[in-house]
Amino acid sequence: MSSQIKKERISYKLRKMVSPERSPFFFLLPLFLFLVLMVAYPIGRIIYLSFTQNILTRPDLGVSFNGLGNYTALLGSIEFWATVLRTVLWTGLSVIGKCLIAMYIALLLAKNIAFKRLYMGLLLIPWVTPMVVAAVVWKWLYDGQFGTINYILLQLNIIQEPIIWLGNELSAFIATAIVDMWIGIPFLALMLLSGLQSVPVELSESASIDGANAIQRFFFITLPTMKPIILVATVLTGIWTFNSFGVIWPMTNGGPVQATTTLVVDAYKRSFGAFDMGMGATIAIIIFLILLGFTIIYKRLLDRQGEL
Repeated sequence: MSSQIKKERISYKLRKMVSPERSPFFFLLPLFLFLVLMVAYPIGRIIYLSFTQNILTRPDLGVSFNGLGNYTALLGSIEFWATVLRTVLWTGLSVIGKCLIAMYIALLLAKNIAFKRLYMGLLLIPWVTPMVVAAVVWKWLYDGQFGTINYILLQLNIIQEPIIWLGNELSAFIATAIVDMWIGIPFLALMLLSGLQSVPVELSESASIDGANAIQRFFFITLPTMKPIILVATVLTGIWTFNSFGVIWPMTNGGPVQATTTLVVDAYKRSFGAFDMGMGATIAIIIFLILLGFTIIYKRLLDRQGEL
Protein backbone atom coordinates (compact mmCIF):
# COMPACT_ATOMS: atom_id res chain seq x y z
CA MET A 1 0.00 0.00 0.00
CA SER A 2 2.81 2.37 0.94
CA SER A 3 4.63 1.69 -2.34
CA GLN A 4 1.45 2.49 -4.26
CA ILE A 5 1.14 5.81 -2.42
CA LYS A 6 4.77 6.65 -3.20
CA LYS A 7 4.19 5.92 -6.90
CA GLU A 8 1.14 8.14 -6.92
CA ARG A 9 3.07 10.96 -5.23
CA ILE A 10 5.90 10.66 -7.76
CA SER A 11 3.41 10.59 -10.62
CA TYR A 12 1.66 13.66 -9.20
CA LYS A 13 4.94 15.57 -8.89
CA LEU A 14 5.89 14.68 -12.48
CA ARG A 15 2.51 15.81 -13.79
CA LYS A 16 2.83 19.02 -11.80
CA MET A 17 6.33 19.66 -13.15
CA VAL A 18 5.33 19.28 -16.79
CA SER A 19 1.98 20.99 -16.44
CA PRO A 20 2.06 24.46 -18.10
CA GLU A 21 -0.58 25.67 -15.65
CA ARG A 22 1.27 24.64 -12.48
CA SER A 23 4.97 24.78 -13.40
CA PRO A 24 7.18 27.33 -15.16
CA PHE A 25 9.22 24.49 -16.70
CA PHE A 26 8.01 25.01 -20.27
CA PHE A 27 8.33 28.77 -19.98
CA LEU A 28 11.93 28.51 -18.77
CA LEU A 29 12.92 25.79 -21.22
CA PRO A 30 13.64 28.17 -24.19
CA LEU A 31 15.78 30.38 -21.94
CA PHE A 32 17.61 27.34 -20.58
CA LEU A 33 18.33 26.03 -24.08
CA PHE A 34 19.49 29.47 -25.19
CA LEU A 35 21.91 29.72 -22.26
CA VAL A 36 23.24 26.23 -22.92
CA LEU A 37 23.79 26.81 -26.65
CA MET A 38 24.96 30.43 -26.57
CA VAL A 39 26.79 30.64 -23.23
CA ALA A 40 27.59 27.29 -21.63
CA TYR A 41 28.74 25.49 -24.78
CA PRO A 42 31.08 28.27 -26.07
CA ILE A 43 32.63 28.69 -22.62
CA GLY A 44 33.07 24.96 -22.24
CA ARG A 45 34.55 24.73 -25.74
CA ILE A 46 37.08 27.48 -25.00
CA ILE A 47 38.08 25.81 -21.73
CA TYR A 48 38.57 22.52 -23.57
CA LEU A 49 40.65 24.15 -26.33
CA SER A 50 42.89 25.84 -23.76
CA PHE A 51 44.07 22.40 -22.65
CA THR A 52 44.84 21.18 -26.16
CA GLN A 53 47.39 21.68 -28.88
CA ASN A 54 45.28 22.61 -31.89
CA ILE A 55 47.07 24.38 -34.75
CA LEU A 56 44.84 24.48 -37.81
CA THR A 57 47.77 25.02 -40.18
CA ARG A 58 49.42 21.85 -38.88
CA PRO A 59 46.84 19.11 -39.42
CA ASP A 60 49.67 16.58 -39.26
CA LEU A 61 49.99 17.28 -35.53
CA GLY A 62 46.31 16.67 -34.93
CA VAL A 63 44.49 17.77 -31.78
CA SER A 64 46.22 16.52 -28.67
CA PHE A 65 45.58 17.10 -24.99
CA ASN A 66 48.57 18.78 -23.36
CA GLY A 67 47.16 19.68 -19.94
CA LEU A 68 48.57 22.91 -18.57
CA GLY A 69 51.17 23.14 -21.32
CA ASN A 70 49.64 26.23 -22.90
CA TYR A 71 49.34 28.00 -19.56
CA THR A 72 52.91 27.11 -18.60
CA ALA A 73 54.23 28.37 -21.94
CA LEU A 74 52.33 31.65 -21.65
CA LEU A 75 53.17 32.38 -18.02
CA GLY A 76 56.83 31.67 -18.73
CA SER A 77 56.92 33.99 -21.73
CA ILE A 78 58.39 37.48 -21.39
CA GLU A 79 56.35 38.64 -24.38
CA PHE A 80 53.12 37.60 -22.67
CA TRP A 81 53.90 39.59 -19.52
CA ALA A 82 54.87 42.56 -21.71
CA THR A 83 51.44 42.29 -23.33
CA VAL A 84 49.77 42.16 -19.90
CA LEU A 85 51.65 45.29 -18.80
CA ARG A 86 50.80 47.03 -22.08
CA THR A 87 47.13 46.14 -21.63
CA VAL A 88 47.07 47.50 -18.07
CA LEU A 89 48.80 50.74 -19.10
CA TRP A 90 46.54 51.25 -22.13
CA THR A 91 43.42 50.52 -20.08
CA GLY A 92 44.57 52.79 -17.25
CA LEU A 93 45.37 55.66 -19.62
CA SER A 94 42.00 55.40 -21.34
CA VAL A 95 39.95 55.01 -18.14
CA ILE A 96 41.69 57.90 -16.35
CA GLY A 97 41.17 60.15 -19.37
CA LYS A 98 37.52 59.15 -19.61
CA CYS A 99 36.88 59.77 -15.92
CA LEU A 100 38.51 63.21 -15.83
CA ILE A 101 36.93 64.52 -19.04
CA ALA A 102 33.55 62.94 -18.31
CA MET A 103 33.46 64.50 -14.84
CA TYR A 104 34.28 67.92 -16.29
CA ILE A 105 31.52 67.56 -18.90
CA ALA A 106 29.05 66.34 -16.27
CA LEU A 107 29.82 69.35 -14.06
CA LEU A 108 29.18 71.68 -17.01
CA LEU A 109 25.91 69.98 -17.94
CA ALA A 110 24.74 70.00 -14.32
CA LYS A 111 24.53 73.81 -14.49
CA ASN A 112 21.60 75.75 -15.91
CA ILE A 113 23.02 76.61 -19.29
CA ALA A 114 21.37 77.48 -22.59
CA PHE A 115 20.88 74.75 -25.21
CA LYS A 116 21.53 72.07 -22.61
CA ARG A 117 19.46 69.44 -24.44
CA LEU A 118 21.31 70.18 -27.66
CA TYR A 119 24.67 69.64 -25.98
CA MET A 120 23.48 66.36 -24.49
CA GLY A 121 22.31 65.22 -27.90
CA LEU A 122 25.64 66.10 -29.49
CA LEU A 123 27.42 64.32 -26.65
CA LEU A 124 25.75 61.05 -27.60
CA ILE A 125 27.11 61.06 -31.17
CA PRO A 126 30.38 59.25 -30.31
CA TRP A 127 28.47 56.72 -28.21
CA VAL A 128 25.94 55.79 -30.91
CA THR A 129 28.55 55.70 -33.68
CA PRO A 130 29.58 52.09 -34.46
CA MET A 131 33.00 51.49 -32.97
CA VAL A 132 34.59 50.18 -36.16
CA VAL A 133 33.27 53.16 -38.15
CA ALA A 134 34.66 55.57 -35.55
CA ALA A 135 38.03 53.79 -35.60
CA VAL A 136 38.27 53.97 -39.41
CA VAL A 137 37.35 57.67 -39.43
CA TRP A 138 39.96 58.43 -36.79
CA LYS A 139 42.52 56.42 -38.75
CA TRP A 140 41.94 58.80 -41.67
CA LEU A 141 42.28 61.78 -39.34
CA TYR A 142 45.61 60.41 -38.07
CA ASP A 143 46.89 59.68 -41.58
CA GLY A 144 50.47 60.88 -41.96
CA GLN A 145 50.05 62.32 -45.47
CA PHE A 146 46.44 63.39 -45.86
CA GLY A 147 45.17 63.44 -42.27
CA THR A 148 43.21 66.41 -40.96
CA ILE A 149 45.14 66.51 -37.70
CA ASN A 150 48.47 67.03 -39.45
CA TYR A 151 46.90 69.65 -41.74
CA ILE A 152 45.60 71.70 -38.80
CA LEU A 153 48.87 71.47 -36.87
CA LEU A 154 50.85 72.48 -39.95
CA GLN A 155 48.59 75.46 -40.60
CA LEU A 156 49.01 76.60 -37.00
CA ASN A 157 52.81 76.12 -37.25
CA ILE A 158 52.74 73.76 -34.28
CA ILE A 159 54.65 71.15 -36.28
CA GLN A 160 57.01 71.68 -39.20
CA GLU A 161 56.48 68.38 -41.00
CA PRO A 162 53.75 65.70 -40.99
CA ILE A 163 53.80 63.17 -38.19
CA ILE A 164 53.08 59.49 -38.81
CA TRP A 165 50.86 59.16 -35.76
CA LEU A 166 50.08 55.47 -36.17
CA GLY A 167 53.60 54.58 -37.33
CA ASN A 168 55.37 55.46 -34.09
CA GLU A 169 55.08 53.18 -31.06
CA LEU A 170 54.37 55.85 -28.44
CA SER A 171 52.12 58.02 -30.59
CA ALA A 172 50.11 54.99 -31.79
CA PHE A 173 49.67 53.84 -28.20
CA ILE A 174 48.35 57.25 -27.14
CA ALA A 175 46.33 57.81 -30.34
CA THR A 176 44.33 54.59 -29.96
CA ALA A 177 43.69 55.38 -26.29
CA ILE A 178 42.38 58.83 -27.28
CA VAL A 179 39.94 57.27 -29.75
CA ASP A 180 38.74 54.85 -27.07
CA MET A 181 38.24 57.83 -24.73
CA TRP A 182 36.26 59.67 -27.43
CA ILE A 183 33.90 56.72 -27.78
CA GLY A 184 33.45 56.00 -24.07
CA ILE A 185 33.24 59.51 -22.57
CA PRO A 186 29.52 60.13 -23.39
CA PHE A 187 28.28 57.09 -21.45
CA LEU A 188 30.43 57.90 -18.45
CA ALA A 189 29.50 61.60 -18.56
CA LEU A 190 25.77 60.81 -18.52
CA MET A 191 26.20 58.40 -15.61
CA LEU A 192 28.16 60.98 -13.64
CA LEU A 193 25.58 63.63 -14.53
CA SER A 194 22.85 61.46 -13.03
CA GLY A 195 25.01 61.11 -9.93
CA LEU A 196 25.50 64.87 -9.68
CA GLN A 197 21.76 65.44 -9.90
CA SER A 198 21.22 63.04 -6.98
CA VAL A 199 23.45 65.06 -4.63
CA PRO A 200 21.19 66.88 -2.11
CA VAL A 201 21.24 70.62 -2.74
CA GLU A 202 20.90 71.27 0.99
CA LEU A 203 24.33 69.80 1.73
CA SER A 204 26.05 72.06 -0.77
CA GLU A 205 24.12 75.12 0.39
CA SER A 206 24.86 74.50 4.08
CA ALA A 207 28.56 73.97 3.31
CA SER A 208 28.60 77.20 1.30
CA ILE A 209 27.05 79.07 4.23
CA ASP A 210 29.78 77.63 6.49
CA GLY A 211 32.41 79.13 4.21
CA ALA A 212 33.38 76.19 1.97
CA ASN A 213 34.42 77.18 -1.54
CA ALA A 214 33.50 75.35 -4.74
CA ILE A 215 36.59 73.10 -4.69
CA GLN A 216 36.02 72.09 -1.07
CA ARG A 217 32.35 71.36 -1.72
CA PHE A 218 33.31 69.21 -4.70
CA PHE A 219 35.90 67.09 -2.87
CA PHE A 220 34.21 66.81 0.53
CA ILE A 221 30.52 66.69 -0.42
CA THR A 222 29.96 65.89 -4.10
CA LEU A 223 32.54 63.14 -4.57
CA PRO A 224 31.75 61.22 -1.33
CA THR A 225 28.03 61.35 -2.14
CA MET A 226 28.65 60.11 -5.68
CA LYS A 227 31.06 57.36 -4.65
CA PRO A 228 28.72 54.40 -5.43
CA ILE A 229 27.90 55.75 -8.91
CA ILE A 230 31.54 56.58 -9.61
CA LEU A 231 32.55 53.07 -8.55
CA VAL A 232 30.00 51.35 -10.78
CA ALA A 233 30.73 53.59 -13.77
CA THR A 234 34.50 53.22 -13.42
CA VAL A 235 34.39 49.44 -13.12
CA LEU A 236 32.09 49.01 -16.12
CA THR A 237 34.28 51.38 -18.15
CA GLY A 238 37.40 49.51 -17.06
CA ILE A 239 35.98 46.14 -18.15
CA TRP A 240 34.84 47.47 -21.53
CA THR A 241 38.17 49.21 -22.11
CA PHE A 242 40.15 46.11 -21.13
CA ASN A 243 38.19 44.16 -23.75
CA SER A 244 38.41 46.88 -26.40
CA PHE A 245 39.12 45.34 -29.79
CA GLY A 246 37.06 47.39 -32.24
CA VAL A 247 39.30 50.44 -31.77
CA ILE A 248 42.78 48.94 -31.90
CA TRP A 249 42.42 46.38 -34.67
CA PRO A 250 40.94 48.63 -37.41
CA MET A 251 43.46 51.37 -36.62
CA THR A 252 46.77 49.57 -36.11
CA ASN A 253 46.26 45.77 -36.18
CA GLY A 254 48.16 45.78 -32.91
CA GLY A 255 51.20 47.55 -34.34
CA PRO A 256 53.58 49.10 -34.88
CA VAL A 257 55.98 46.52 -33.41
CA GLN A 258 53.28 45.21 -31.01
CA ALA A 259 52.93 48.70 -29.49
CA THR A 260 49.14 48.44 -29.33
CA THR A 261 48.80 44.67 -28.98
CA THR A 262 46.66 44.13 -25.90
CA LEU A 263 45.56 40.75 -24.56
CA VAL A 264 42.36 40.75 -26.63
CA VAL A 265 44.27 41.60 -29.80
CA ASP A 266 46.90 38.97 -28.97
CA ALA A 267 44.19 36.33 -28.54
CA TYR A 268 42.75 37.26 -31.93
CA LYS A 269 46.15 37.16 -33.60
CA ARG A 270 46.98 33.75 -32.22
CA SER A 271 43.56 32.29 -33.03
CA PHE A 272 42.90 33.77 -36.47
CA GLY A 273 46.39 34.90 -37.50
CA ALA A 274 48.57 31.97 -36.48
CA PHE A 275 45.51 29.65 -36.28
CA ASP A 276 46.75 28.37 -32.92
CA MET A 277 43.33 27.79 -31.41
CA GLY A 278 44.69 26.26 -28.23
CA MET A 279 46.92 29.21 -27.34
CA GLY A 280 44.25 31.72 -28.35
CA ALA A 281 41.73 29.99 -26.09
CA THR A 282 44.28 30.01 -23.26
CA ILE A 283 44.68 33.78 -23.50
CA ALA A 284 40.88 34.13 -23.55
CA ILE A 285 40.63 32.14 -20.32
CA ILE A 286 43.33 34.28 -18.70
CA ILE A 287 41.42 37.42 -19.73
CA PHE A 288 38.30 35.92 -18.17
CA LEU A 289 40.13 35.17 -14.91
CA ILE A 290 41.59 38.68 -14.74
CA LEU A 291 38.19 40.29 -15.27
CA LEU A 292 36.60 37.84 -12.83
CA GLY A 293 39.07 38.90 -10.14
CA PHE A 294 38.44 42.53 -11.01
CA THR A 295 34.67 41.97 -10.69
CA ILE A 296 35.05 40.25 -7.30
CA ILE A 297 37.06 43.18 -5.98
CA TYR A 298 34.43 45.55 -7.34
CA LYS A 299 31.62 43.64 -5.62
CA ARG A 300 33.44 43.70 -2.31
CA LEU A 301 34.00 47.43 -2.60
CA LEU A 302 30.34 47.91 -3.48
CA ASP A 303 29.21 45.79 -0.53
CA ARG A 304 31.52 47.69 1.77
CA GLN A 305 30.15 50.95 0.42
CA GLY A 306 26.61 49.73 1.14
CA GLU A 307 27.52 48.95 4.73
CA LEU A 308 28.77 52.51 5.37
